[in-house]
Amino acid sequence: MKLNFNFRTLAISFFIALLPFAANCQGGDKGSLQYLLASNGFGQIKLGADLKALEAGKLAYLDDVDSLDEDSCYKFSYKDQKILHLGNGLDLNLVGFRTYKNKIVNIYLFFPRAYGYTILAKFEATYGKFTNASGSFIYDWKTSGVTLSLRYNPNVEMGVAIFTCNNIDKQLAADDNQRKTRQAQQKNLLGSL
Repeated sequence: MKLNFNFRTLAISFFIALLPFAANCQGGDKGSLQYLLASNGFGQIKLGADLKALEAGKLAYLDDVDSLDEDSCYKFSYKDQKILHLGNGLDLNLVGFRTYKNKIVNIYLFFPRAYGYTILAKFEATYGKFTNASGSFIYDWKTSGVTLSLRYNPNVEMGVAIFTCNNIDKQLAADDNQRKTRQAQQKNLLGSL
């Protein structure tokens, strides 16, 4: 019985000693790509989450369009004034998101173009240095699960930051390819009649 107690005490002590390390590894440090992956979205809107997880009274169809887009997705805006405030006098114009099969695949943050550099600096402080800059005013932070894209062209009035759930985006693309293949097969079948 004494041996069992010592083993249990040792196991519990070992587990408690590892807790800080496990907690640190889970979330990633602010200012790193791991933090982007751990954050998995913006505010209370989480990528991959079911649409039903959000308060229905704060949802509206984006541009009042209540039909599927060409990718079989619905687009929503999130009507909550608190989520628009980024701090230091920096406010977004609109937060929107897109769902595929009721799961959130993209989150859109629309902002005045003049805030572009400030938002870039904020994202670098929060998620680390961007992983790709494919052109002027186009920046990407890519992880295995989440991609963040920032676009604020000087010739356009609004800028946008887009958070993407990579797994759902891949599923969407695969389903779209299957749909196109079926349509082509049906067209060929009808053409041969």
